[in-house]
Amino acid sequence: MKVKTCSSLVIVITIVIMVASCDTPTNKKIELLTKENEALRREARIKDSTLNEFFAFLSDIEYNLNLIKQKEQSISQNAIIGGELKTDVRHQIDEDIQTINLLMDENRRKAALLRKKLSDTNFKVAELERLIASISKRLIEKEDEIDELKAKLLELNFTVEQLNARIDSITLQNLLLDKEIKNKTEKINSAWYAVGSRKELVQNNIIDKSGGFLGLGRTTKMKAEFNQDYFVRIDITETHSIPILAKRVKLVTTHPTNSYSLVRNNENLVVELKIKDPEKFWSVSKYLVVEVN
Repeated sequence: MKVKTCSSLVIVITIVIMVASCDTPTNKKIELLTKENEALRREARIKDSTLNEFFAFLSDIEYNLNLIKQKEQSISQNAIIGGELKTDVRHQIDEDIQTINLLMDENRRKAALLRKKLSDTNFKVAELERLIASISKRLIEKEDEIDELKAKLLELNFTVEQLNARIDSITLQNLLLDKEIKNKTEKINSAWYAVGSRKELVQNNIIDKSGGFLGLGRTTKMKAEFNQDYFVRIDITETHSIPILAKRVKLVTTHPTNSYSLVRNNENLVVELKIKDPEKFWSVSKYLVVEVN
């Protein structure tokens, strides 16, 4: 009986050892795969963060270039007046050129950082390299434009010191903030309207053949086939009537009926759509589509 018991115990111990020996490589493999997976996730997070930073820098440079272009246009318009420049005009040109100088400094700094970050990363993205090369080329071209502009200003008795001065960073931040507020306000106050016969509206992909508006309701995002160019953009704080000349008028888009009225002339033609309550009128959609007949 003892021999049998010992034999059974040996068998059990052998099985445990075999299971343990088989299980150990599996556990190690799972542990290794887990670590590799975590490393890949960490690398992906770093890559995403780096890419986001790249595109944020590129967006900042693009924004600055657009602002510089506006300042250049302002300077050119003021400079072509001819004759002796008024004091306020000279002051405005002086401020614009200082702003341009500081913005270009910022662009060069960010472009240099982009190139350094790209060289320091352990991954290469061809599209990023192309974008950085493109933005660097644009900065060089912009510097040439600015040099030409400064040469013209020298002829208007601006000094080299004036043309190389920089506006202080606090003033620049205020200018950028004002610009951002203005853009946001303009976007909030923007609305679009289109007036036409059913045939015209269908041909321009404003409505479908059943007469339904192809827009997306409250949002300003339109379907791909939507013809945005057919619409007229307005400021809802300034525009309180839409000109119309037709016998019959139908509003395709949804607007509260008590927020507007149709004004008719002596010949019973609708001559305008009068917006009585702009906030309520544009509350459902910033797009107005009017079908006339």
